[in-house]
Amino acid sequence: TYINPFDLELVEGEQPLAMKVDAIMSMVEMMAKNLSPMQKTLVDRCVSRIYDRYFATHDQRDIPTLIDFYNMLNQQPEPEGRMLAVTIERYVTGQASLFNHPTNVNTHKRFVVYDIRDCADNMKGLALLILLDQTWNRIVRNRERHVRTWVFIDEMQLLFENDYAISYFDQLWTRSRNFGANPTGITQTIERIINNEKSRLMLANSEFLVMLNQSATDRAELAKLLNISDNQLGYVTNVPAGCGLIRCAGNIVPFTNSFPRNTKLYKLMSTNPSEKRE
Repeated sequence: TYINPFDLELVEGEQPLAMKVDAIMSMVEMMAKNLSPMQKTLVDRCVSRIYDRYFATHDQRDIPTLIDFYNMLNQQPEPEGRMLAVTIERYVTGQASLFNHPTNVNTHKRFVVYDIRDCADNMKGLALLILLDQTWNRIVRNRERHVRTWVFIDEMQLLFENDYAISYFDQLWTRSRNFGANPTGITQTIERIINNEKSRLMLANSEFLVMLNQSATDRAELAKLLNISDNQLGYVTNVPAGCGLIRCAGNIVPFTNSFPRNTKLYKLMSTNPSEKRE
């Protein structure tokens, strides 16, 4: 099962390479851990060039893959290009070459789930970024069909590993509404979001937030960011499952949602290992 990170939707009136360059830049930086200014320039140049044939033919078979990008890096006259190619080689021909293939699954289904549970831990952030970019392709495609897209991103904190990934995610988060999409992020690790200025703004500018039980440090930061009173903080302090705060359009409302455990729905939805065994 393969997903090609270089898949790209061509839409009239849009500049398709704008977000794609950002996505590939983020991907390569995750692979290489760090990029020099020269290498960033080379990534930009190579991404633009490997799409020339696809832009000319509009044939899906001409969409480039990671090995085309790797080969283009090696063809650059600057030594930094060949150095970067060597750095990402294990993602091209080595054990981590999961994303060096054309997409071979149907991403046009009405309901699509990308599961990265069995992905190696050191690949999960990269995988989530690539799948998020794949989701952006779907958002663009659905807008042309006048279809609304609902996007749910679990473990969203994995996207906050480097500045490029945050910037790309911020673009998607901000632009989705204009493309008829509703993105929802889910995380149990709010620290990474709170500790970065750009992701803090994403959180503060989100229209709808649900906050469950929070640690002391997270409560203090959320209170400052979202203007939560001490009384309201009591609803996210040492509370049982199903209790918390909802923030919608600037209003903060406490809630208690105790779901009956003796129901079929609860048994379907519960992820508690001991309850599963029972």
